[in-house]
Amino acid sequence: MKTGISSSLAGLALVSCFVLSACGSSEPPEPPPVKDTVFGGLEATKDRARAVEDVTMQQKKSLDEAVEAQSNGAAAPAP
Repeated sequence: MKTGISSSLAGLALVSCFVLSACGSSEPPEPPPVKDTVFGGLEATKDRARAVEDVTMQQKKSLDEAVEAQSNGAAAPAP
């Protein structure tokens, strides 16, 4: 009786391995571009913020140069 249960469990384990290996795919699908997902709007907002940051940093640099020039006694550069 024990050999019957043992062999049926081994057969069940073997069949389970075959079934589980057949279910998996070899390669996951390529994800869609971010702009085509629900996060597309957020990504566009981040891009606009980066563009504004570049403009702001350029203005800061100009102001820093003007302050430096005035503290050294020179005339402020033209904007």
